[in-house]
Amino acid sequence: MLRFLDRIGRAAPQPLHHALKMSGQMPLLWLGYRRRQQSRTSSQKKSPPDSPNPLRTYFDAVRDGPGILKWLHYFEVYDRHFRKFRGQEVNILEIGVYSGGSLAMWRDYFGPKCRVYGVDIDQRCKKFENESVKVFIGDQGDREFWKRFKAEVPTIDILIDDGGHQTYQQIVTFEEMLSHLQPGGVFLCEDLTGEFSGFVSYLNGFVHKLNTYRLKAAREDHERYLTSQASELQSHVRAVTFYPFIAVVEKRERPLTELVAQKHGTLWGW
Repeated sequence: MLRFLDRIGRAAPQPLHHALKMSGQMPLLWLGYRRRQQSRTSSQKKSPPDSPNPLRTYFDAVRDGPGILKWLHYFEVYDRHFRKFRGQEVNILEIGVYSGGSLAMWRDYFGPKCRVYGVDIDQRCKKFENESVKVFIGDQGDREFWKRFKAEVPTIDILIDDGGHQTYQQIVTFEEMLSHLQPGGVFLCEDLTGEFSGFVSYLNGFVHKLNTYRLKAAREDHERYLTSQASELQSHVRAVTFYPFIAVVEKRERPLTELVAQKHGTLWGW
């Protein structure tokens, strides 16, 4: 339909009989447009629906027992960043055990090879321990606590910070534990509510460092036309992603040494 209107627009300055000839084709053009739209609609209806989010399915099925409290849009974020670990040997740490319901949810999502660790300040949370879950009692804002934790748990792939929600606690946790995450690991901090979250402001400064630029140009080498030596941060951090109430920091699978721009093609300029 847009192409038809474009043709009519181009025809307007031409002789009137030509414009009338064009307008006489409108029924045929409209019929063709309708058929294309119907074909697209039909193919869309035949497309298989999106597979259900297994975390949301688990959550929706909880009606009694240990409770889980989550914003519903969190499940999409979890699955987007965590699905690569499903069925693998994965070590997950959740800060903020509370009623223990999410510990079982993670175990169900990641599978039998998953090892779940919890951190809480409430001694009563120890009751949620079993053969695949271990709970540590401590303050996430205490750097000495994290030193003891890392000595006892040498491998963490995923960290979910749903703990005290205080900025200083979130910063201490991030600074102590980001380097402890395995390559390809994921750090997720949730419940970052409010327009002026202190931890989000902290991460914004962190993000600026991802854009460190150390330019070198090799004009004759189109495969290495521009290069920038990777900073320590760029070498190990793949991305920082913000969602409503959530920030996710992903580590690279392997260290990056440089960023490269290649030049392809032969025609340049206008």
